[in-house]
Amino acid sequence: MSTLFVQTISAFCVTLISIVILAPLALRVGLVDEPSERKIHGRNVPLVGGIALLVSFLTGAIIWSEDAGFFLQINGNNAIVVLLSSSFFLVCTGILDDKFRLGVFLRVLSEIIVALFLIEALDLRLIELGNLLGTGTILMSPAISYCFTVLAIVGLINAFNMLDGIDGLLAMLVITTLLGFHIFTSTSPGLFSLYLMSSLAGFLVCNLSLTRLTPKCFLGDAGSKLLGFIVVCLLLSAASEQVGGEKLIKPATALYLVAVPLFDMVFTISRRVFRKLSAFKADRSHIHHLLLDLGYSDRRAMVLILSLNLAIVSLGLILHRLSAPEYYQMGIFIGCFLFYSLITSQAWLIVKKINDCGNHEEAKLNTQPQPLTKKSLLASAEKVEIFKRKK
Repeated sequence: MSTLFVQTISAFCVTLISIVILAPLALRVGLVDEPSERKIHGRNVPLVGGIALLVSFLTGAIIWSEDAGFFLQINGNNAIVVLLSSSFFLVCTGILDDKFRLGVFLRVLSEIIVALFLIEALDLRLIELGNLLGTGTILMSPAISYCFTVLAIVGLINAFNMLDGIDGLLAMLVITTLLGFHIFTSTSPGLFSLYLMSSLAGFLVCNLSLTRLTPKCFLGDAGSKLLGFIVVCLLLSAASEQVGGEKLIKPATALYLVAVPLFDMVFTISRRVFRKLSAFKADRSHIHHLLLDLGYSDRRAMVLILSLNLAIVSLGLILHRLSAPEYYQMGIFIGCFLFYSLITSQAWLIVKKINDCGNHEEAKLNTQPQPLTKKSLLASAEKVEIFKRKK
């Protein structure tokens, strides 16, 4: 039996066991997602998915600390140690957010701290953006490069966090993104990728309620931010030259791997600002909410979103394999976003009309005269008698 097989099976089992142990504890301390008008579940669900993933990563790092495939030196520091340290901090702040609902400032501040730590420890930042305008390679000064990388890390973490709204969606999206990453970069999945995908498979068993033997759980902000952080680290490492001394993928091409989270975040924030609402206030304006309001089940909505993601990733892969100029790739990516925005905005208008028609019919039924019954006649007689006494 190969070591890699044992490691991936261990990741699956550790994640599953962690959820089984942590779920009852979360219910006791109130680390749960409560039903609300924005939620489709009808009971409290433990928010332990992110904690279980972190436990799985830490367990793997401890057991296989001597495995050469688990550790990689970048800028004189151990990349996995830096990644796990940052992940631990993100999960801890995510737990506090899940429990106490931290404000926007504290949430963003924690993400900026992680981004700064990552850049300082690994020097993992984009120095050039490629030939996006057709006028030559766009080079960034150290200060601009620093700020741009921080913005990219914080933005993608929140993009993945916003898309975590229905069962299985974000975990499946990350799995497909990891597979797409290796196809784009022509690299074989290593221990880290297989370990992460196996851990997510263990989480999906609980999240999708595939068996009655395990409790249902959600990722929570701790888990969604953790996954977003891991994905953005992979993309930065491939789009820069820190890993292996060569650039594995162009920055414009990397956008196709995270298109759906980016499209959803930018469109949702723009829609809120246009309606003069807070850009950071949670509401039912994401793509999964749209599909649910159109009458799709959560499973069908998940399949549709994953299909959309697969289509855009496939388009990016075709452009990548054809060695299309970066300004072509960027222009087509922006065109995809504009088309997505057009279709989505029209779909929201349909939802609004459906809701307006439903409210009109409900109001019409409430104003229709009620049939006369013995009980209603007695009630009317009592009201007349009371009126006469007052007179």
